[in-house]
Amino acid sequence: MTKIITRVGDAVLGKVLGREVAGACVPENGQKCSCVASDGYCSGGDYFRRYRQGYYNCNGACVTSTSRAICYVKKAGVC
Repeated sequence: MTKIITRVGDAVLGKVLGREVAGACVPENGQKCSCVASDGYCSGGDYFRRYRQGYYNCNGACVTSTSRAICYVKKAGVC
């Protein structure tokens, strides 16, 4: 009986508080995802884009920041 009450209580709490406050992020906030285009730079007349390790935010989007490790660098045009 206690398990049923706990499950119902958690479900109600999740609906009342909302997804972010209740901590019900799916996929989990901070979990790794694919590499994401980040910043870029010019070198020798070519423009290169850095791709950095991505992670899921609480809204389920795969995002990154300049503090994340670089996955690869790709030539992306001229400058």
